[in-house]
Amino acid sequence: MTFPVRQYPLLLPHREAMEAEDLLLASGNREAAAWISRWPDWPGSCLIVHGPVACGKTHLGQVWRARSGGQLLCIKDLLARDAECLAMANEASFLDDADAVAGDSAREEALFHLYNHIVAHRRWLLLTARAAPAHWNVRLADLRSRLKSCPAVAVAAPDDSLIAALLIKQFRDRQIVVGDDVIDYLVARLERTPDAARRAVQALDSASLASRRRITVALARDIVEKL
Repeated sequence: MTFPVRQYPLLLPHREAMEAEDLLLASGNREAAAWISRWPDWPGSCLIVHGPVACGKTHLGQVWRARSGGQLLCIKDLLARDAECLAMANEASFLDDADAVAGDSAREEALFHLYNHIVAHRRWLLLTARAAPAHWNVRLADLRSRLKSCPAVAVAAPDDSLIAALLIKQFRDRQIVVGDDVIDYLVARLERTPDAARRAVQALDSASLASRRRITVALARDIVEKL
């Protein structure tokens, strides 16, 4: 007796394209992209880009980091390294998810000192966050006032055309070609967020490998129902 062999997908990492030429411009992110392109002609040392999860803030930050030759920072860096040394390590610094400092006194103080040293030494700082700085619930008054003085630009939730472009990009990053009918089906039924597009593409890729099926509308229908 023979048994059917089921192919289980290996969850291999794929490269998500983050270069400037891969940035998808639409009405929701055009202003933020213009600010990135305008650097170093900013009115101050710091810019804050904010918007919902997976709306492209990190991509914009990576484009700016490549443009400025800057360093990528995380919250752990703020706590583990001296603020002045951190600021002096590079002329430009990019801190993603900066609103994660809010409500934690040690993190808030660390960002406050980093900001001060960057301004004092005439360096550059790009912060990304889910909300505008006025809504971060920062307890440290001095940090709160400094953040509110920074230019802040929003990245809006995507429209249908951008969701379609994001789906195509996500498939392309995984070296997958799908028909327009699949894209149209997904756009009409997915939640209007980049995160939903990303999860759908990941699920379709895994299901396609596991079932040895092409990604078609039929497979998309199965995945959307499960999502």
